[in-house]
Amino acid sequence: MFRRLLSKRQPSLILGLPRTLSHYGLTLSILSGSLLMMPTAQAASCKIPKSYYKNVSCTANSGYFLAIKDFGAPVALLNNKGKSVVDLSRYQKVDANKLSGGLLPVQRNNRVGYLNMKGREVVPAMYDVLSESQGWARPVSDGRIVVKKDGNYGVINTANKTIVPFSAAISDIDDYQNGMARVRKNRAVSWLDKNGKTTSEPSNSDGDEFAAKSSANKNSSASAQTKQAASNRFTTLDARQQDGKWGYVDDNNVTMITYSFDEARPFSEGLAGVRIGKDWGFINLGGELVIPFRFSNSGVSAKGSYKGQSAFIFKDGKAWIGNLKNGNKMCVDTKGEGVRCE
Repeated sequence: MFRRLLSKRQPSLILGLPRTLSHYGLTLSILSGSLLMMPTAQAASCKIPKSYYKNVSCTANSGYFLAIKDFGAPVALLNNKGKSVVDLSRYQKVDANKLSGGLLPVQRNNRVGYLNMKGREVVPAMYDVLSESQGWARPVSDGRIVVKKDGNYGVINTANKTIVPFSAAISDIDDYQNGMARVRKNRAVSWLDKNGKTTSEPSNSDGDEFAAKSSANKNSSASAQTKQAASNRFTTLDARQQDGKWGYVDDNNVTMITYSFDEARPFSEGLAGVRIGKDWGFINLGGELVIPFRFSNSGVSAKGSYKGQSAFIFKDGKAWIGNLKNGNKMCVDTKGEGVRCE
């Protein structure tokens, strides 16, 4: 599985001014005031606030940060001013990478519950610790949470009301996507709506995609014992918006690249264009910043499309990044070097 971008990264090297496309008459900008290039997009986009706490990292919500002790025990959730807003000292573990729908998975006395951003345990710590490849708890998805009780799967809402009754007959439940969840009972497969009622399976292409994703997840889980198998589990990540920011989730709706960007393009040829402020860069599927944030919105016009593609999406090894005022089209290769669009 890709390394989740939770830890506070230190600068790994100092770069000079980025290369420019001077032969096209354009100098591309970098993030103002900074020559320090972090090794990941998370490090570049997540600004850890100054605080009293020694160990602070980012979460799946760009407005909150996790403070922990030296040995990893949770201490508090901080706001963007470094002030403690939620006390976490009574919990064994929290999963800040699955902070979704305003709820944080927490673990106390080897039981799982969910905490809101006011510190209230809206879902009591009463559910089983999961033993899945995704981790010990599921995130909120479409206002629903897949949990286990007494060894049996079920679904609750964010008010802890049971939506899908716990049953030993259920062998697995996918997280809700677009108001539907796939349920397996031994070899039988069915689909449930958000009220827990059986509904017709997704039609044709939607159903094929749903089935393909679920099949891929199951096959990859079986071979996840090796690092290579884990890295092959995902063929791509999907852009998702939360609290006004963009990030990327996997096939199980688990946040893999935190919600840190002002705009995000879909992955293409293993890279995705992302914007922070006025500047664009490119990240890879591991969340690493491979082409720095140096393509300025103000330098070019990227409205419309070029050869059927929006700006900052790779096709055949090059990405259109917009047009100059004189109409000349600007393209870069997968290394960020300026190339001819034609």
